[in-house]
Amino acid sequence: MSTEKKVFLATRLDELIRDLEADAPAPSPGPPGHPDGLLVTAQRHRAEVDTADAKHIDEIMSFHPEIAAAWSNRST
Repeated sequence: MSTEKKVFLATRLDELIRDLEADAPAPSPGPPGHPDGLLVTAQRHRAEVDTADAKHIDEIMSFHPEIAAAWSNRST
């Protein structure tokens, strides 16, 4: 796995967390698959990125389809 993919994911999760924090009135359960709420899930995933192996990076991306799609559609 390239460092580029890990950095891309970390950056996108940081952006997602900022957006969710700005819009978060109070904690509430998230949609199915995110029982802790999207903000908590994103924060947990962000904390895991720095030490994640390639398989775990792919697992984290699968939880965030918008980030996975952006990775797939990026210009190289």
